[in-house]
Amino acid sequence: MKNTVKYIVTAVLSISVLTGLSVMVGHAETANKKPVPAVTGDKAKPVATIGTNIITVSDVENKINAQIPFIRKRFAQDAEKKKFIESLIDQEVLALEAAAMGIDKKKEVIDSLKRVMIHRQRQIILESRVKITDITDEEVKNYYDKHITEFKRPERRRAAVIYFKDEAAAKPVIDELKKNKNDLRSFQALVKKHSIDADSKKRGGLLPLFDQESKAVDAELVKATFAIAKTGDLSSLVKTAKGQALIRLSGISPKLEKDVKEVSDLIKKRILKEKQQKAYAEYLAELKKSSTVKVYKEKFDMVKIDTSRKSPLGKDFHKPGKRNFRVPGKQGQGRGRKHIMGMPHGKKHGNHNH
Repeated sequence: MKNTVKYIVTAVLSISVLTGLSVMVGHAETANKKPVPAVTGDKAKPVATIGTNIITVSDVENKINAQIPFIRKRFAQDAEKKKFIESLIDQEVLALEAAAMGIDKKKEVIDSLKRVMIHRQRQIILESRVKITDITDEEVKNYYDKHITEFKRPERRRAAVIYFKDEAAAKPVIDELKKNKNDLRSFQALVKKHSIDADSKKRGGLLPLFDQESKAVDAELVKATFAIAKTGDLSSLVKTAKGQALIRLSGISPKLEKDVKEVSDLIKKRILKEKQQKAYAEYLAELKKSSTVKVYKEKFDMVKIDTSRKSPLGKDFHKPGKRNFRVPGKQGQGRGRKHIMGMPHGKKHGNHNH
């Protein structure tokens, strides 16, 4: 019975997210949006009643039309639409029974509901305080100038290098690379085995990402690297102050040349995110200032953490969304026809829109 309750708690929480939160969210949005007109006419007619609860034509339409186009198309078929409505009925029946069992008063359910409300609250606050349409062209240009290397930069290359005492020492290594698989891991193994340069040897021969004007890499290596045709190819031996160098081209980062108009939308989204984070921090600070908050730091050490790997919900519990997540009883074990989240089962589990 104990595990059964835990499963149903999770099921009720899932149901709340999909079907029950609209009432609470509606109350929260009242302060920010105009009242939504009451549904009338055919849209208000019931497709099912469960006790005093009513599932209307509008309820079903809204839940189906909130899905992605591929999923919506499925429910244009009468049989699939019928299954969906049956799944909504099952949810209502389960939710009513869970409430009768007092599960809606359980701390874990209330805590989860708080998290969902806070998430929606954040959306409402940010939508009212920060809008992408308020971001000016001047702000976009300033961001572009400060992050210019993200939008305009020359071609850059990655490479790895082995240093040899002379050509004679290099020949057998070059022969080995040509005969065997010339991947970066093999090359790095040979660096550690044969390179005479202790500094680059520590990094497996890897050089920093560089362009043709780079001062961070020896000029001889820069020139030789940019002469290599494609990734994975080797250079000829290059004479340097550290010895004869063999270079392997590991990657090419192409030249970027994007003007501010091309990246304006991207920049606006970044600025919006930054402003939203700041606005929400200010909002939270306002709430704390007007609230009575007391923190008892001397009690922090009394909090003991269980670092074991055991699940707090028991060994038989599976998270929602897992293939073997079922509510005990006929709903999950026998028919296998409807998913607890309100979506009918298809042949493939991946067809569900969680």
